[in-house]
Amino acid sequence: MLKIYSILPFNKFASFIFYGLLSVALITLAQEDTIASNCIVEPLARVEEANKQKTIGYVQLFSQSKIPKIQWDNYDYINVIAYPNEANGGKYYTIFRPGGSANDVSVKLNLIKDLVTDKDRAKANTQILLSLRNYDIGKWPQGQADEEYQRIINDATKTITDYKLDGIDIEYPGKRGNICKSPKNPEPNHFIWDKNNDERFITFLKDLREELNGKTLMLTVGRDVIGNLKEIDYLNIETYHNSIYQNLKAPDNNNFNSYPNSPLDACQIAYSAWIGVGINSSQIIMGVDFGNTIQMVPNEAIKQTQFVTFPKSASFYDFNKLNYQIQPIRDFCPENNSNLYSWPWRNLSNTVLNSSLGFCATSNPNWTRKFEPTDNSGTPWLYSNAELDFQFLYVSYEDVSSLRNKLEFAMAKSLGGISISDVSYDDNDNTLSNFMQPIRGLPFTPGSSPNSRMKKGIITGSIVGSVLGLFLLVCCAYWYRQKTLRKSEVDISPELSSNRIVSSTTVIPSDRRIIDHLIIE
Repeated sequence: MLKIYSILPFNKFASFIFYGLLSVALITLAQEDTIASNCIVEPLARVEEANKQKTIGYVQLFSQSKIPKIQWDNYDYINVIAYPNEANGGKYYTIFRPGGSANDVSVKLNLIKDLVTDKDRAKANTQILLSLRNYDIGKWPQGQADEEYQRIINDATKTITDYKLDGIDIEYPGKRGNICKSPKNPEPNHFIWDKNNDERFITFLKDLREELNGKTLMLTVGRDVIGNLKEIDYLNIETYHNSIYQNLKAPDNNNFNSYPNSPLDACQIAYSAWIGVGINSSQIIMGVDFGNTIQMVPNEAIKQTQFVTFPKSASFYDFNKLNYQIQPIRDFCPENNSNLYSWPWRNLSNTVLNSSLGFCATSNPNWTRKFEPTDNSGTPWLYSNAELDFQFLYVSYEDVSSLRNKLEFAMAKSLGGISISDVSYDDNDNTLSNFMQPIRGLPFTPGSSPNSRMKKGIITGSIVGSVLGLFLLVCCAYWYRQKTLRKSEVDISPELSSNRIVSSTTVIPSDRRIIDHLIIE
């Protein structure tokens, strides 16, 4: 008769299981986090006051055959950019009148009509503004005696009325126009903007304000300020394409400098400048750019910083190799810039970045992501070897982490809102605009991963819970087994364990010959 006993005592068995599972948990937690430490994808906690901040999106129709797809509930304003009709000499009043170019004015106006229809179909409360862009101060009216002066006012207000628009956004040339006067572009009508121009421009705004009859008047500006602005509702500060601005402001015939596209510190400098001339924080809109910038940088220092100097003659690269995902950036003058191109977020994120990691890691091993600290630019950048070891493709761009830095700044300063340079640059999921817009509560969190702190908490909780759950399950199974064994002592003999054997039995041979033999015996 044998009994089966546990080889390992319960306390030792339980300890073995517990410490084994705990070791697995610690090893897992010790693994390096796949999300970068500077990746911040957790949305800001919005307070009710912050929900009053506006979101403005720009739409460019000058080269479009149809209106872009717009998620209307993301925007308080959509500003439709109108460019001058080059067929009529580039004069701004001709944007409202038919010309001979392929992008005829009538086509643009029909697209504006389609845009308003699309908004009404969506039952959106978004306001649509007509946006007049002007960096070339040589084509700006020089006073009330200039015949173009009243034509701009009349045609602009008539277009707003005829197409049921809600106001106008007009770009202040200011000192940004000065950089158009350069040795390679010494045209007679490219003159220096001075304070007399400021005074005439303010008079123009007053006259325009009277004709708008209470509709919205927004002014788009850069860093350079103008005083005595009492006629405007909002001041939209654009500090992106910073590389163009900095290089044209201090031209170097031999070298070119790389700069972050939309650095946070440039926004802060511009904000302080305009606050200094009496603009309220609640009027200020901070501009961001989803178009990004890409250029070839023949300097290995781009691996460590976005501020790099390199020879102009060595910066050429055939960007057609990127399968036409990029497009030239218009200079302030405007001219196409041969050194700088735009790589919109919709293409960049799909080609290079990993959405499952909050776009904070690359999906392409040929690219490396870096992040500038917030005390510098607060923006990410990418670099990749081009064709030679000393040539690098450099991309300065906006992502959810840099947007969060700008949102924090906007909330801390109680700004009026944030504007987006071109809504069509966002991806099909509207990842960036969703993240910055508080729709029905908190903004949308991109991808499937939270920030590193949240990720660590989830992993830790899951592993600890699994360890305790498995430990409890093992204990229950062990207890049940011991209880069963105590109730039944089992003999190892197969005959004794058979239910067919109930008593001792004499076996009688059935073979007749054997029986006869036994009788004879």
